[in-house]
Amino acid sequence: MWILALDLARRMGIAEGEALSARVVETVTLRGTSAENRVRYLGGWLHERLRAAHCDLIVTEAPMNPVASKSDHATIDQLGYYFCLQGIAAVFGVHVHAVPVMSVRKHFCGQACAPRVSGRKRTSAEAQAARKFINTAVLNRAILLGYLPEGSKDWDQANACALFDFACAQFARTLPKELVLFGARP
Repeated sequence: MWILALDLARRMGIAEGEALSARVVETVTLRGTSAENRVRYLGGWLHERLRAAHCDLIVTEAPMNPVASKSDHATIDQLGYYFCLQGIAAVFGVHVHAVPVMSVRKHFCGQACAPRVSGRKRTSAEAQAARKFINTAVLNRAILLGYLPEGSKDWDQANACALFDFACAQFARTLPKELVLFGARP
């Protein structure tokens, strides 16, 4: 099963390949000064990608609920990218699975978010530190599993690798060929 995992954002992380062997891990920056131009760029890029190579499944993070968003622009961009992806994939007959980001992180790292501090709401500095903590955990796990080279710093690629790994386990139903424990390299 050929899987294309996309971390949809202005700077889009991509991981694709046969189940459990991501052959392509890269980052694409969606060009354009407006949301409309970036969505057009994504549509063109995706159309070319799907026309050039067969794909069985596309996996992406589910769009965030607009009510929970702190930025109208980020929400509009994310929904535009998501619906563009759905439309282009439908043209090629490729199924798209939008999966909750917390489920992906729980699968990939064993925890969905940074540990909470007491019962109160996080300050903006604490929320930023929590985002950095979980993104670093995802990056370290992607390096540990061999999806990314040692010393990689690209969180977008790491998130795409996490999506790819989740899709392998949940949709392709494939098991890892090697068990990686306690920092051992495959």
